Amino acid sequence: MKKSAVIINLLTALLLTGCLNRGEPMVLLDEPIVQIDVSYPRGGVMNTGDDILYRYTDEAAIQSFRKIMKNTRERPVEMTTYPDYEIVVTYANELPMHGVYVWLGEEGEESVLTYLPNFEETYVTNANTTKQLRELVEKE
Repeated sequence: MKKSAVIINLLTALLLTGCLNRGEPMVLLDEPIVQIDVSYPRGGVMNTGDDILYRYTDEAAIQSFRKIMKNTRERPVEMTTYPDYEIVVTYANELPMHGVYVWLGEEGEESVLTYLPNFEETYVTNANTTKQLRELVEKE
């Protein structure tokens, strides 16, 4: 009886530790999004000009980006390289835009995202979310 109680307590502690270490997801405003632009980063200035690689205005792509952001978890990661991509989220009603830097992981790896220009708060995806993100930013 004591042995099973110890095992149950140990499993409960492990589950609670896992839940506490998950971190918060990235968030976008709970407002209509009119477009999402993907470009190469421009050094701290959101790219809203001619250097746009892809512009998404369809609801399916916008929902995919929302889902990707929701599936990230805040976790400290020291970034020593320049980001691979920049994503600019444009809202309806002339609300401020959101800029996000992306360090895109290879297949089967995590990716790292951060709000522009804040490199201290990093958010990590899982490998499946990296695959979804890769499909949108590289059009595979």
